[in-house]
Amino acid sequence: MVSVRINGEEAPIQAANCSQMADVVELIKSIIDPDHMITAITLDGQPFDDNDWGMPVNQLETAIVEVETGEPFQFVHDRLSKSGNIVQSCFLEFRAARQKFQDGKSVEGNKQLVGAVQALQAFFQWYGTLLELVPLDKRDNFDLTKEVEDLSETCKAICQQQLYQSWWALGESIQQKLEPQLDELEKRCRSFQF
Repeated sequence: MVSVRINGEEAPIQAANCSQMADVVELIKSIIDPDHMITAITLDGQPFDDNDWGMPVNQLETAIVEVETGEPFQFVHDRLSKSGNIVQSCFLEFRAARQKFQDGKSVEGNKQLVGAVQALQAFFQWYGTLLELVPLDKRDNFDLTKEVEDLSETCKAICQQQLYQSWWALGESIQQKLEPQLDELEKRCRSFQF
């Protein structure tokens, strides 16, 4: 039997009529305050992950689904307050790649660089999704279009250096141009006023 708690309180949901956990979540969405959104889901105390969505409900003898809800603004605020830390993590990835290039370890540097680029792309996708939840009248305060364009241009130059296997120049571009841009982006993210 699956029992559901919303914001710490037992919810009157008949999960036995659902075939998959995704159906349970849809049922939960239908009864929460329409001005709120789901901010966290756990299944037996563990964060809900991608595999849990398709899990058959009848496969669970007993399970507790806990759901936290909140206003969209609070959700965005909580997530955007972490954006500076995420950019700092991306910065450290690029710096590690640069150090490998400067140490003559181009193969390791390339692997590290791919991971750094993917992390930065994931950040911008995540950030763009969050920005859509910010009220239109406040969205300009959080707009990073200029920063994204500048970083994109620098990344294009780095890719060119990578194609020509100019490892020293690539390391210099990361150190002289990309790292300061990421540093500025981190400062901007940390300066957001909510």
